[in-house]
Amino acid sequence: MNNQKEVMNAGMEKDFFTWIMDHPTQFYKVEPSFFKNEDIQFIYKIIRDEYIINKSKKVPSPQQIVAMIKLHDPEENISNQVIKTILKNDNSDIDTSWLENRFKAWRLSKQLTSITYDSIDQIRNLNEIDYNNVSDIAAKIKSIYNNLSLIENDDEDLGVDFDDPESHKQEISLNKIPSGWGNVDLLLSGGWDKGTFSVLMGETNVGKCTLGQTRISVKNKNTNEIKDIKIEDFYELLKK
Repeated sequence: MNNQKEVMNAGMEKDFFTWIMDHPTQFYKVEPSFFKNEDIQFIYKIIRDEYIINKSKKVPSPQQIVAMIKLHDPEENISNQVIKTILKNDNSDIDTSWLENRFKAWRLSKQLTSITYDSIDQIRNLNEIDYNNVSDIAAKIKSIYNNLSLIENDDEDLGVDFDDPESHKQEISLNKIPSGWGNVDLLLSGGWDKGTFSVLMGETNVGKCTLGQTRISVKNKNTNEIKDIKIEDFYELLKK
C-alpha cells in the first residue's frame, strides 16, 4: 500500500514539475525540498538555480538540462530513462483548472510546513523571558506568515476594471525587471516591479550601503536621455 502511495506521489510531483516548467515564475515560490522524489528534487534544483541566476529568465531546453544534469551527476546516479521520463512528462491530457488547483494546494501545504518549522526555530531562540526579545520573535513570526499571504495572492495581477478581470490578467514576469542578483530576484519574486518605487529595508550591517553603491541606468521619458547613476543618488534625481 505504501509503495502504491509513493508511486502516486511521484506521478503527481512529475505533473507539478511540468507545471512549473510551463509557468517559470513558480521557480521563485517552490523550493526543491518541496519534492519528496529525490530524482525530481535533484533535477528541479539544477534547473531552478540556473533559471534564477540567468538574466534572460528562460527555462533551459531539454538538451541543456540533460547536459547540466550530467555535469552535476558525473557518476550517473540518475539513469537516462528517469531523466527522459521526467522531462518528457506531458500535462496536456489533464484538465488545466483541476491541475492548477491541485498544484496551488500542494504548494501551499509545503509552504505552510516550511514556515511552521521556521517559526519553531524562532521560538527555540527564546533563551529567556524578556519582553523585547519575545516581541521581536513574535514580529518575525508574523512577518513569515504575512509573506505567505503575499505569495499566495500574486500569481496573477488584475487590472482596475473588475467587470472583466479575465481580460486584465498579466503574467508577473512581464511586470518584473531582473535586478542582476539571483538572490535579490528570489526575494522579490522575479525582480523589481515596473512602475513602482521600491524601498529596501534591513537591519544594521546587512549590506544596504553596498547595494546603494550599485549603478543603475535611468531613462528620462521626456528627453530619452539615459544616465548611469548610483541607487543612493536616485532620490536626489527624483527631487529634480
